[in-house]
Amino acid sequence: METLTFEVKGKSYTTEKIVVGKVVDLWKMRTTLSMGTYGQMYRFALQGSDSALNVIDIEAFFTVFCPEFITDIKPNSVSSLGIQDYLELEGIYVTTIKPWLDAVEDLLKQKPNV
Repeated sequence: METLTFEVKGKSYTTEKIVVGKVVDLWKMRTTLSMGTYGQMYRFALQGSDSALNVIDIEAFFTVFCPEFITDIKPNSVSSLGIQDYLELEGIYVTTIKPWLDAVEDLLKQKPNV
C-alpha cells in the first residue's frame, strides 16, 4: 500500500512512498491546476467538467507521486499529450491508480480507536 507500481508504454514506474503530506500536496496540485475551481467543477458538474477533472486528477497524481513519469513524457505535461496518448494514460489511471488512491483516502477517513 505504501507504493504503487504500474506500467505505461512498456516502462515500469513506482510511486514515491505515500505519506500524509503527499495527499495534501495532491489536493493542493488539483487546486493549482484548476486555478482554484476544482471544487466548483466537481460540485456543479458542468458540461465537460468530468473530462477536465480527470485531466486535472491525472496530472496532479503524476506530478506529486511520480515526477519521473512527468520528466519522461514530451512535453512535460499530461495536459499537453495528444488525445490517443492521453486516453491510454487515462485507462491506466482509472483501472490501476485511482483504486489505489481511493483505498488510501478510505484509510485516512477511518476514525481512530480511542
